[in-house]
Amino acid sequence: MRDEIQYGTTLIVYDLEFSQRKTLGIKVYPDKSVRVTAPKDSDLLKVRDKVRKKAAWIVRQQDFFLSFQPITPPRRFVNGETHLYLGKQYRLKLHESKKAAVKLSGGYLQVYCQNPENKKTVEELIKGWYKDKAEIHFKELFEEQRPLAKSLFDGDAILAYRWMKKRWGSCDKDGKIHLNLELIKTSKKCIEYVIIHELCHLKYLNHSSAFYELLEKVYPDWKETKDKLERWMV
Repeated sequence: MRDEIQYGTTLIVYDLEFSQRKTLGIKVYPDKSVRVTAPKDSDLLKVRDKVRKKAAWIVRQQDFFLSFQPITPPRRFVNGETHLYLGKQYRLKLHESKKAAVKLSGGYLQVYCQNPENKKTVEELIKGWYKDKAEIHFKELFEEQRPLAKSLFDGDAILAYRWMKKRWGSCDKDGKIHLNLELIKTSKKCIEYVIIHELCHLKYLNHSSAFYELLEKVYPDWKETKDKLERWMV
C-alpha cells in the first residue's frame, strides 16, 4: 500500500508492506523512492510514528541520491519543443540563416543556422549558448558566496563547470567546486543552493549529520529549494 507522512514542508511518500518480521525496516532507493516493511500486525499509526522519527535520515538519503539523478529527458531539438533557461520555459523556434546565432525573444529560444533540420547542429548551438550564459551566472553566484567559502576553507575555492550525466555538482578536497552546466536551466535560487551545498563539502566531504547541520545553519531553506530543483529538473 502507499502511505505518506509530513516532515516540515516535505511530504515523504512510501510503499508500505507487512511481512513476517519482528522489526520495522526502511530502505531508500536511488530513484528516491522509499519502502517500509513492518511486522504483519503493526498498527498503522505506530508505523507512521516510526517513519516520522526516521524522516531526517530519509531526507538525507534522498538528497544524497539527488546528486545522481538523471537531469532532463532527451531533447529532440525540433520546433515548438520546450527548453528551460533560469527556471523559465521557452519554446524552440528554428530559422534558416547563413549566420549561426541563439537568442531569447518573445518567449522563444530562437536558433538560427544554415540547416535547422540538422539536430546535431542545433544541439551544439544551444549547448554553446547555455555554456556562455552559465559562465556569467555561475561566476556571479559563486562570488556572492566567497565569504562562506573563506570561512570553511583555508585555501582559495575554485569554480569549474562542465556537462555531467549523473551529478549536480561536486567538491574536491583541494577546494575545487564543479557545477553541472545543466543547472543553467533551473532558477538562480536553485543554482545558489547547489553552490552552497558543495561549499559545505569544503568542511565535510560526506553527507554526515555534521554536514547537514552546517547546511541547515548557512542555508535554512535548503529543503524547500531542493524540492523546487527536483520539480524543475525532471
